[in-house]
Amino acid sequence: MSSKIFDKYFSKHPLYKSDNELRTAMDLRVVIPVYLEEDYLFDTLKSLEVAASSVAEFIEVVLVFNYASSAPVSIKTRQAALYESIKSQKDQFSESYTLSLIKAFNLPDKRAGAGLARKIGMDYAAYTFVNAANFTGPIISLDADCKVESNYFTEVLKVFKQNKTKACTIYFEHPIDDLSSAQSEAIMQYELHLRYYKQALQWTEFPYAYHTVGSCFAVSAEYYIRAGGMPRKQAGEDFYFLQKVIPMGHFTELNTTCVYPSSRTSERVPFGTGPSVATLMEANEEYYSYNWQAFVDLKAFFCEKEKMYRISNESYTDLLNDLSGPLRSYLLNSDFYSELESLNQNCSSIEVFNKRFFAIFNAFKVVKYLNYVHVHFFEKVPVFDLALDFLESSGKETEGLDDTQSLLLYFRQIEKE
Repeated sequence: MSSKIFDKYFSKHPLYKSDNELRTAMDLRVVIPVYLEEDYLFDTLKSLEVAASSVAEFIEVVLVFNYASSAPVSIKTRQAALYESIKSQKDQFSESYTLSLIKAFNLPDKRAGAGLARKIGMDYAAYTFVNAANFTGPIISLDADCKVESNYFTEVLKVFKQNKTKACTIYFEHPIDDLSSAQSEAIMQYELHLRYYKQALQWTEFPYAYHTVGSCFAVSAEYYIRAGGMPRKQAGEDFYFLQKVIPMGHFTELNTTCVYPSSRTSERVPFGTGPSVATLMEANEEYYSYNWQAFVDLKAFFCEKEKMYRISNESYTDLLNDLSGPLRSYLLNSDFYSELESLNQNCSSIEVFNKRFFAIFNAFKVVKYLNYVHVHFFEKVPVFDLALDFLESSGKETEGLDDTQSLLLYFRQIEKE
């Protein structure tokens, strides 16, 4: 990576310093935003300690303690106390990894949140790697309420060293034991939705069908900077960031280890696991997800994409008439043809067109399509029923899958394979 890209990025993004001197001789860095995590953080650090004890490489764990400038005094006091508590106990982790703490206090109200905290830590990690000319150094994104499998670091280092990987998602499973029956059912349904959505999208032959969970991915320092860094969003920063990284290539799924995100309820972010679990438990209802027919229609559309190379407006209209009504309505109302025209003007061959097609019909477009057709045409359906529909349409055996847990375990098995 050229120094110009590096210099340009950090001229626009001021660097937060940690409580340690800059440690450049590291092989891997983990970044964890910390916000009111007294009940979880120590268990997370101990889990990482076990994983780090089995590798010879040097690992740095970067904790970003953060709060907004307008936060109540009680929150500021709690965050400062947690920072001091961890700092006073750093030595117990020093044999397995280096623990670095960043104070990101009094952040601007409009930007404060998980996205900015994650960005501050990942900027720091990228800077230290690139400053040591280690452009391929992996930066792991994790949350403060997660535990990891004991081979976590071993497998992440392996995939980056052996497979020319520049970024990856990391397999995850929400804990479902030792919970109330209501909470267990809620988290299983939510995770089943995540897996149904990802696998249904993969079935359509959409090339960028990956999970986008903030606690379950890793990226090289170079790719992090080339993608423009982590967005400063209060939620959903992981999705936006990975949609820039995935199309860059050398992206994979790491399914030989596991992250265990917390199954707790939470209202600290507007959407995601915590709010979804809380809503399901409060309403005591099933999780409703995207209608299977919407994916069937999408697959039919993707199968026709080569016909759209240098297509005329008249031929495009004829092609739309062969598609489903909901999909045709979306394409017409979103004026997709104008995007196709622009794409075709910049594609010298059908091979180039095929490669770039999903730059315009990307993951954002998929979400817009799904939301549109579920407002105007389809009803959402309980995810249990949808998951069975998907398996049956894929020719997979469904006998014995008669409750949420058995169905979720089967979906997990499919992904691990």
